[in-house]
Amino acid sequence: MRYTLLILFTGFSFFGFSQKDKEQTLFFGVNIGTKLANKNYAWRYSGIYSNYGNYETQLEATLYRENNYNIIRDLLGGSDFSVPYDAYSQNIRYTPGLLTGVTIGYQVSPNLQMSVDGNFNKLKVRDVFSIKVLDGSVQTSQDQYRLGEIYAEESRFEGRYNVDYVYDGNKARFILGGSGLFSFWRMDQHVASFMGHNMALYTVHSATPQNEFNITRGSGWGLGMNFGVEYRVNDKIVSQIMYQPYQTFVNYGIAIEKRFLPQHDITVRFLWK
Repeated sequence: MRYTLLILFTGFSFFGFSQKDKEQTLFFGVNIGTKLANKNYAWRYSGIYSNYGNYETQLEATLYRENNYNIIRDLLGGSDFSVPYDAYSQNIRYTPGLLTGVTIGYQVSPNLQMSVDGNFNKLKVRDVFSIKVLDGSVQTSQDQYRLGEIYAEESRFEGRYNVDYVYDGNKARFILGGSGLFSFWRMDQHVASFMGHNMALYTVHSATPQNEFNITRGSGWGLGMNFGVEYRVNDKIVSQIMYQPYQTFVNYGIAIEKRFLPQHDITVRFLWK
């Protein structure tokens, strides 16, 4: 948040100076919208990946840790348990996240504009895992399963360089363009919970050094498209509604077989120009 405020303050100061010369074609704006992140990246939080490169998964290592193991057994009334091969969610995904940021741009001509966006986003994951209860006192041919919860939070920053063509029109004008991206992500929280007992799959206070099996942050680049509509509110303010699908190439420390992983930003800009 403090970085957002710093950028906003710098941008507004810059905008104030630019207005002294009406011939300048620089503009500044603020962004708000939502991010629809690709669900394949959310697999990173299912607990199925290797625990620091050994034969246990992250979920198994956490649930079988002596303290957690004993607490879960007590919660099950003394029954033992195991983590089955299908304990992990097959449809884990992000919830849509709030996107906020700023835009600084240059109006090359009445129809062509170039701009740079700096957008911040917080994504969340909520899903479940299962454990198999080994209770010999229950005489049944069917296995007994109990569900726990998975919760995670992830922060993202994306810098986007845009080149857009704004078609002629009166009040409303269509926008078509492309963009190049720099993307950075960071894991903020990753927790497994069973019957109210919370267990950290990841903690920012962990002394374990980061390696290829426990990556908690990363960066990469991407390419995208811009589709939108521009509407002039008054002589100084223009609003733009943008749909920006994009593809990134970012290291999440996980194996994803799919090559095409589109993500989507839906953004409203308010520009002073």
